[in-house]
Amino acid sequence: MKTGNWQATVRNRVGERFSESFPLKTQARAWGLDKEAQFARGTLRNPRAGEIPFMEWHDRWWGARVAEPHTLRGDASSIKNHVLPHWAAWEMGDITRMDVQTWIRVLVDKEVGASAITRAYNLTSSIMRAAVDDDVLPVSPCRSIDLPAIAVKPPQWFTLDQAQSILDELSAPWRTMCLLGFYTGLRWGELAGLHSHRIDRRRSRLFVVEVNTKSGIKEYPKSSKSRREVPLPGHVLEALERHTHRLERDALVFTTTTRGRAGRRLDDGNWRRPTWWPAVGEASFFDSDGEQQPVPHYPPHSIRHTCASWLVQKGVSLYEVQHLLGHESFQTTQGCAHLQPDAHKTVLGEWDRLEAPLIIAA
Repeated sequence: MKTGNWQATVRNRVGERFSESFPLKTQARAWGLDKEAQFARGTLRNPRAGEIPFMEWHDRWWGARVAEPHTLRGDASSIKNHVLPHWAAWEMGDITRMDVQTWIRVLVDKEVGASAITRAYNLTSSIMRAAVDDDVLPVSPCRSIDLPAIAVKPPQWFTLDQAQSILDELSAPWRTMCLLGFYTGLRWGELAGLHSHRIDRRRSRLFVVEVNTKSGIKEYPKSSKSRREVPLPGHVLEALERHTHRLERDALVFTTTTRGRAGRRLDDGNWRRPTWWPAVGEASFFDSDGEQQPVPHYPPHSIRHTCASWLVQKGVSLYEVQHLLGHESFQTTQGCAHLQPDAHKTVLGEWDRLEAPLIIAA
């Protein structure tokens, strides 16, 4: 007998005798102790963990969240209206992928908007991912779910004549604020959070650092790419200097002007009602036929879209516009791609080269 075969035979016989010397109950107990050890080390999930009610797990998840106050308010509303009414009484382990898909269909049948459905689903998916991370669930049921398509609206922007008409209807401080917005694309919160010392008059630049939110001035912008340096055209810098020459260095550039309440931090809603909407309502322009027309009833955020649209129409690359506006995603900037001067140049050129184009007799 070869040495290797002899050693294998001995090992097999020893193994058989070891098994015979321990009853099955003892072996099962040893296996159970091993499972307990794995569970203690965190390498084995408690099979009863999924029995926790959705509502209870939601409360634990919500209590551990780290988010901005305005984000929490919006999320709380979405959960209250669309998530908990359906899932509160379910046990976490009973929820399947098909149950989640059925819930989405129920929301669609109730004619809940696509954006609201997407937000509710994303929150539910986050709750389920946290349950997987904490070994409450082996896998999330929120996977491969079909969601209703969100209609993409074309960007709302003003023409040069329309923008000038709006500026003419605004009082001095707001005229400067909106002029700055048209030429920099700053978000409303960035305009309302701008401090005097963030304006570099020597280099004709401003730095976006603080942002005005519903919970106060934050010393950080919306995202990492929002913290940026923005160039200022000469006439915009001059308007800013006239507006800020009496301000203290650390003062907010734009504040309330109401008698008895002047100098306070601006509020988006309170600024729109008495300032923006009346100006837009009074503004008008002359179209290409010489007819006087009312300015489109667009919200203040359209100032930002207008800046992007004007630059793209002048041939500025989408990459540069993305960085100027502080867009986190390039896809956001691509919404203006159709405005590029040569956006359809190749297509039109190919149509012109057709040997026998289609015609309709006069």
